[in-house]
Parts: sequence; structure tokens; C-alpha cells
Amino acid sequence: MLSHMRRNFMAAGLLLATMLSSGHALAEERFVIGVAVPFQGNGWQKGFLAAAQWAAAELSAKGKKVELTVVDAAGDPQTQIQQLNNLTLQGVDFIILEPLSDTALNGAINNAVSAGIPVLTTALGSVTNPKAIDLQFDYNELGEKYVGYIAERTGGKGNALNIRGLAGNAAEQAIQDAYIRALSKYPEIKIVSEVYGDWNQSVAQQRVASILPTLPTVDIVFSQGVAAFGAAQAFLAAGREVPLQVYGFDGTDVNLLLDLNTKSGYQSVAINTDPGVGGLAVNVAVAKLSGVDVPMKMVAPIPEITLAQLKTDHKGMADSDIVWVKYTYDWTLKNVIGAK
Repeated sequence: MLSHMRRNFMAAGLLLATMLSSGHALAEERFVIGVAVPFQGNGWQKGFLAAAQWAAAELSAKGKKVELTVVDAAGDPQTQIQQLNNLTLQGVDFIILEPLSDTALNGAINNAVSAGIPVLTTALGSVTNPKAIDLQFDYNELGEKYVGYIAERTGGKGNALNIRGLAGNAAEQAIQDAYIRALSKYPEIKIVSEVYGDWNQSVAQQRVASILPTLPTVDIVFSQGVAAFGAAQAFLAAGREVPLQVYGFDGTDVNLLLDLNTKSGYQSVAINTDPGVGGLAVNVAVAKLSGVDVPMKMVAPIPEITLAQLKTDHKGMADSDIVWVKYTYDWTLKNVIGAK
């Protein structure tokens, strides 16, 4: 009898060892993360999702199985409210939200948090609901880097065309305010006209093209995100030289900058809010769900990519691609969450 029991215990021990060594679910965690994006029509949003999917795959490969449930509000805050409520009813573990309004989503966020589902807002700006974890860019840093580069190249002088983003959006206003604060140091840079490009290349091109005949000499173009390519195309179509501008991370922007450099020696850099924040958000979500003490306010990096780096690291990228930084889980813990 004892011999029989001993054999059973030995068999159970061997089975347990086999399951552990083969990576079976005994040691795994599984998280379902809802990702509520505002729209998917531009390269930045595609990069955001690609970064989120990359981070989920990296974490899954290391034993924290992450499944993303992505919903797209097509630019409508009411749709986004419904989607947040649906994600709550589905019982996801965490919600990453790019909010289309800083106030309209507060009720849906309350519903999620009351159901025990943490909500993290990112990329498009904060919300006024203090229950949401907030991972945002330091727009003052963006403004200082962006305007500082332009001022250094121009000696702090010149006529500028300002292409804003999506009217009424909190992140758009934050970026604009940061530019204006940075520009206050350079009173001889004059904004001679302003249009909204809606964070859309073709819209930016059309609106710049429509006002170009009325403008004086334009030395500088300020823009947000993906508008630089559209602005350049409008100038080229009008037979005018492309003014100095900072480029975004889209393949169209990168390839145009490299092409202008090859043809005429045109010089610039790429500075933008990083779509890689999608990966950071997933890392933060998994940290929170794993019991890490996550701050309610966190800051995402603002990368600056030089022309030399674009030539070596990103030459030949497709127009439909976008540059984004791959942030590992451990890097996020140390540099964004500040975990000890």
C-alpha cells in the first residue's frame, strides 16, 4: 500500500515538473486589455496600435499572456462612451483610452473603475476625471525641442506658417500652447498665417495650398504630427521651395525629408510625440495588474531623430510605415513608472 502511494506521489511530482518545464499555465498570468482608439485613419494611430501589439507579444513571450481588445470610435465621443461601457460589461481587466473628450467620457470611466477595471488615458490628452491613470507627453518638452531647433537654424528670425491639429482637441491645444510658450523667447519669429490641418496630410495640403497665394515669403512651417508632408507638397506643387520645418515620424515625412536632402542638401530632423506610447501603455497596464504601485500621473518621452539616424536606421521604410520606439517592460518599470 505504501509503495503504491509512493509511486502515485512520484508520478504527480513528475507531471508537475513536466508542466512547469514546458511553460504550462501554472506559472502564467493572462490579462485582457481593452484599447479604445479615437480613429485609425492616420499613420500615428497605426503606429500606436503596432506598438501596443508589439508590447503585448513581448510580454506574452515572457509568461504574462496579454490579449488586446481594440475598439475604434471613428472620431465620435458618443461612440467612444458606448465602447467604454461595452468593454466594462465584457469584463476586460484594464482599459487604455485615447479620449476624444476631456469631460464627456467621465461617466463611462466611473463605470469601469467602479467595476474594478483601471482606466489609463493617453496620447490625445487627459480627462478631468481624477480616477483615470494618466500617461501623457510633456508638451513643454516638445515645444522646447521643436521651436529650439527652428530658432537655432534661423537665428531666431523669420515668417512662419502655423498648421494646427484637430480643432477642439485637448492634446492639440496643449501642443499649440507649448509652441507659443517656446516662441515667446524669439519675438522675431512671426506667425503670418494659421490653418488647421486636422492631423491629416491631405487636409493640411489642401488648406495650405488654398492660402499660399495670399502669403508673404514663408521661411518656417510649424505643424503637428503628420502635417509636414502635406505642407511640403503644397509648396512643391506651387513651385516654391519647401521652408524649414520639423518632420513627423510617418514614412511619408521621413522619405520626403531624405529625398529633399538628396536633391538639394535640405536639412532637418524628426521630432514628434511617439506612437510607441501604445507599447508603454500596455506595459503600464500589465504592471498595474501585476501588483506594481503605478503613479496616477506619468510622462512619456519625446524622441528627436536626426537626419543621420533616419538615413541609417529608417532609409527605405514604406510610406505607410511610421517610426516608433520599442519600450521594454523593464525599461518602462524603471523610467516611466519609477518602480524600485
